[in-house]
Amino acid sequence: MSARDEALAQIAALAEQHGLTHKDVRRALEARHTVAQAPRHGAIGRLFATIGGTLVIAGLGVFLSTIWDDLNALERIVMTLGSGLAALVLSYLASLSVERQRLVTPLFLIAALIEPAGIVVALREFSTGGHELLGGFAVSATMALQCVLFFARLRRGSMLFCALLFGGLALSSALALIGLDEELNALVVGTSYLLITMALARSEHEPLTPFWFFVSSALILSAWFGLVHGTLGEITEVALVAGCVYLSTILRSRTLLATGTIGLLTYIGYFSSRHFADSIGWPLLLVFLGALMMALGTVAVRIHRRYIRPRV
Repeated sequence: MSARDEALAQIAALAEQHGLTHKDVRRALEARHTVAQAPRHGAIGRLFATIGGTLVIAGLGVFLSTIWDDLNALERIVMTLGSGLAALVLSYLASLSVERQRLVTPLFLIAALIEPAGIVVALREFSTGGHELLGGFAVSATMALQCVLFFARLRRGSMLFCALLFGGLALSSALALIGLDEELNALVVGTSYLLITMALARSEHEPLTPFWFFVSSALILSAWFGLVHGTLGEITEVALVAGCVYLSTILRSRTLLATGTIGLLTYIGYFSSRHFADSIGWPLLLVFLGALMMALGTVAVRIHRRYIRPRV
């Protein structure tokens, strides 16, 4: 049997093993051929288009700041909130066209960037006072609702990302309005982000999870340390960090592993500098800490290889 015949036999065995039809194999080959035939200058074109778009937005921002004092209230609202709403409408219209699908995400992100500023401008122009936190909650809650509605309609990862961002800001503003301490506020927001991200890890939006795993774990670790700092419960920070590392093995998250390792090293450095900085053994302790950090790095690598790295 020739090498070609052996390859075809292997393909047939794999297709039968995974329940693939000849149409599935044909589509996969056609998609691979399309990628191989794609023009190499596409990435360069996208790079220059991104730089050009950034320069255009920067130029408009500088121009707007130059003439800002000469504009009346209505003109300021139209220039900011109106521009954001226009970008949002264009994003939705682009989603209705197959040829303009690539414009959906950039236009939506432009709207998500400009609209909050426009809402703030409108509130400042027409409000007669009030709590700043209430205004922040109104802006973030409005943007979160808009992002959720667009995500429910278009199912884009960028819209889910913005929904999580503005939803967290809205939750934090609401907790601050009821007088919750900053540490408890951050702990609640971080825990909420962690639970949502754990759910996303089992969905098609898994690529969003590294960023939100980092945000949630950093908020939880820093908030908890602020709560127990200077008390007997301070040692529980180590248990929380260990839990973060253990959770990284369950969720197969490199981000949680890195955050837990950095958190443990940071706490060890803090504890040693607080209790042993003035003792004669401080230099020896630094040597011990250096060796401990290298050992922790080795352990982190082993955990990554054994529990986190995808198996092939």
